[in-house]
Amino acid sequence: MSKLLVAAELRELDRKVVWHAFSQMSSYDGLIIDSAEGCWLTDIDGKRYFDGASSLWCNIHGHRHPHIDQAIRDQLDRVAHVTNLGMSHPTTISLAKRLVDCSPGGLGHVFFSSDGASAVEVAMKLAFQYWRQCPIPERKRTTFLALGCAYHGDTLGTVSVGGVSRFHAMFEPLLFPVLRGPCPDSFRLPVGIESGQAADYYLGEYRRILEQHAEEIIAVIVEPLIQGAAGMLVHPPGFLGGLAKLCVEFGCLLIADEIAVGMGRTGKMFACEHESVTPDFLCIGKGLTGGYLPMSATLTSHRIWQAFLGSHEDSRSFLHGHTYGGNPLAAAAAHATLDVFEMERTLKTLPAKAEVLRNGLNALRSHPEVGDIRQVGMMAAIELVSDKVRKTPIPWQMQRAGQVCRQVLKKGVWLRPIGNVIPIIPPLSATESEIEILTNALVFGLS
Repeated sequence: MSKLLVAAELRELDRKVVWHAFSQMSSYDGLIIDSAEGCWLTDIDGKRYFDGASSLWCNIHGHRHPHIDQAIRDQLDRVAHVTNLGMSHPTTISLAKRLVDCSPGGLGHVFFSSDGASAVEVAMKLAFQYWRQCPIPERKRTTFLALGCAYHGDTLGTVSVGGVSRFHAMFEPLLFPVLRGPCPDSFRLPVGIESGQAADYYLGEYRRILEQHAEEIIAVIVEPLIQGAAGMLVHPPGFLGGLAKLCVEFGCLLIADEIAVGMGRTGKMFACEHESVTPDFLCIGKGLTGGYLPMSATLTSHRIWQAFLGSHEDSRSFLHGHTYGGNPLAAAAAHATLDVFEMERTLKTLPAKAEVLRNGLNALRSHPEVGDIRQVGMMAAIELVSDKVRKTPIPWQMQRAGQVCRQVLKKGVWLRPIGNVIPIIPPLSATESEIEILTNALVFGLS
């Protein structure tokens, strides 16, 4: 009885004291997870759920992975935190070198933060300051070029370059203006454009913007291959590589926000690798520590780094920092996460798993509400529509995807919708049989 009372108290406090992100608290009734192991979560009532959303896209190698657990314990025996303002730690230093070594060539410097939005904001501020301190300063560069339906975080800076009106419209009076191109969506193409023409069409639109505004653009910012919070929108092949070439042609910097798509999610360590792109800034987070601890990083080139060097009197330093930037415990978890990629040959196992996921989802294509199933590597999504031919979205207020996710939960699988899109992002460590559990639960949820 006492355990039931404790559970009831927890639920009451969770509804009335804890303010949950992206949640309407007047009707909130979420799970309370007591423990986890591998790809499975266990709630306070002892019920188990497959973690089909990787604990919001960040869990990579499963919960309680022994190697990551031990790395954190070992680091805890040394020191839990030191500031990186005027000091550092061997674990953090060696992690920076390791990230440089595994990232696209040419990115030789690392700035640590604590979350994805902060990593992107660092890139934005570095890019802005660069143009004022580069060998031939270009002070006209005062705006960013962002993609339609972009999502880069929830700070005011990253919301400004974001383009999901449902999340951002409320804060419009606080935001700075940006240039915005079309969303390179492969599902809802412009009238008269076939899928094979999509990349060229969208790149043509961005060329027109750059031809008119290149001299005022600080940087182009992009979520490579997939725009996550927009509803897992997949770019047409060739768009990312073409956009990178346009940045070189018009002399603009390129910021790649790989917070969601990095760390193996798309089948390669970084999504930029699919189209041989080396951005000026690479932002990583979420899976960087395997989903254990908050940490993000902004990688950049020697060209950018040099513009910030000088005497103290020159005032060229980057005056920005976070209390927990480069935290040694998080760095130890990140080191161990990279270890597991190597030890378990994670990237080598992904093609077979992605095929199992693809085959399982294909069984849903004939469902009258399934408008699209899209997938890159181990990132997939189902978009629900009211009319398959016209691709008419179901109004997000109807919460149809949420209804499906609640049905799926009855089969012991946890997913979290975005509007009427159901993201399907299992841990990379999920077995083929666990992926089948996930897809079978979706079949049930839509039946």
